[in-house]
Amino acid sequence: MTTLSAVRSTPIDVGVEEIEVTEIIISNKLYLIDLKNNIYSFDTHEQIGTLNELEQAANCDKVCKNIGRLPLELRHAIFNCLTIDFRLEMVLQKTAHIIRTLYEAYNERILDIPALQRIVNKGIRWHFFYRNWTNDPLKIQNHLIMLLPSIEFKQMGEIVSTQHPVFRALREIVVIPTIHGSINSTSRRFRATRHARDALTKIVSTITKSCDILPTFTVNKDKLGQKFNYYVRKHTFQFICLLTKFISKFEVQVENAAIEKSKQRQKQKFKRTVAKLIPAAFRKMQCKIKVSAKKDAKVAAAQAKKDAKVAAAQAKKDAKVAAAQAKKDTKVAAAQAKKDAKVAAAQAKKDAKIAARKTVVIIKKKRATSS
Repeated sequence: MTTLSAVRSTPIDVGVEEIEVTEIIISNKLYLIDLKNNIYSFDTHEQIGTLNELEQAANCDKVCKNIGRLPLELRHAIFNCLTIDFRLEMVLQKTAHIIRTLYEAYNERILDIPALQRIVNKGIRWHFFYRNWTNDPLKIQNHLIMLLPSIEFKQMGEIVSTQHPVFRALREIVVIPTIHGSINSTSRRFRATRHARDALTKIVSTITKSCDILPTFTVNKDKLGQKFNYYVRKHTFQFICLLTKFISKFEVQVENAAIEKSKQRQKQKFKRTVAKLIPAAFRKMQCKIKVSAKKDAKVAAAQAKKDAKVAAAQAKKDAKVAAAQAKKDTKVAAAQAKKDAKVAAAQAKKDAKIAARKTVVIIKKKRATSS
């Protein structure tokens, strides 16, 4: 490791202290460490902590990444050790995704709004308020009244009892506003669509208020108040888990619909932009092809004319060479014929002399014989 000199401000001295540090890599990140095992940022030279603290944090991250590989029983045991606030912090991040998925599923007409209403009523409202019959007024769960009893006070000489103000706030949060009539979430008619949209808006408003406000509910810090706080957070956590399971039934359909819509948008964009310019581009290309063909024809004609001139010159040159060669061959043939004629004449003269001699010899022999 390389030794560097880092400068940092110390809370003890007013001046600047120079510390000898060395580079160290922890969890694939580069830090600076001094002789006292204090860790500093490599970029800003600010103190982050000690070596032991950073190693513990890195080991904790490794453990959290490997929890998913454990058996289901061990995962449940680890999960049960987590506080309810930590669990809520983990699932509250999914609230925006849940609401967005609900609206997307409604737009695709695959959302069952009455089923969603039942999930909300059973998942969150029923744990605080109930009714014996459909048209009966809502009543507070008895075990909650034991945790937060009614408030009694004296007025005009009489003892007046009123329910705890928390229940009034809970009624405004977890109870869905009244939805009149039946809900047809698959219809595309104007009135049915508007009614279903209003119903979904009321339900989503209840979901949003429950997920945003209930985790922050805090009543008096006594034992009963702490039980009530835990009860609210516990059922808020379970409610978000129920919604997550509910939307998981049509998440794949929503994703497929989104992909199909994206393809349709790309096709429409192609038709509006690229396909619209294709005829003009085709005509322009045809003009370019015609101009290029004319240019190529001119170049080919000029090249053919040039080649014809070269061929004519070459033919003329070849004709001259052939004539000269023929003249030369004629002279050679004439000289050879003249030479042959001389040789033939000399041979004929020689043959004539031999024949004359033979004739004289024959005549002499005949004369000698006759005498």
